[in-house]
Amino acid sequence: MTLRSVAILGAPRSGKSWLAQAVNSALQARGLQDHWVISESPEPTLLRSPETITLLMGLDLPGLGPEQDDQDKRLRQALVNAQTPFTVVYGQGVERLSNALLAMNLACETDAAWPERESAQFNINRGRDVWQCNDCSDPVCEHKLFTGLLAKRAG
Repeated sequence: MTLRSVAILGAPRSGKSWLAQAVNSALQARGLQDHWVISESPEPTLLRSPETITLLMGLDLPGLGPEQDDQDKRLRQALVNAQTPFTVVYGQGVERLSNALLAMNLACETDAAWPERESAQFNINRGRDVWQCNDCSDPVCEHKLFTGLLAKRAG
């Protein structure tokens, strides 16, 4: 049996602990808990493993402010600098859990989440929809988008 690892990263109060517990509960309910290791704020060596799926908490929860934004920027930059692939997980409650499970290539908690996400990815990638980062979760695209916005702000 090969163990898969999931590293959950994020700014303070961005939902890391909740997501780690929710993913563990979902894995237990499916009888998969022995196949996965879930780490909240893991050691850097775990992030370098190609078997590790790295999830970064999106900053879409209510009550987050500049402190979380600054920490999120540092985390993203560190991941990009280390060339660590990651997926940004957005949503609240079951939606966030479903998005995390999709990133782990597992079935979601809601029947509607998978087709909606696939459809959104298809449409965005073909230019049929307005650009929405919360539907894409591609770190390279997000980096280009935010770098461009910062350059415009500085100019």
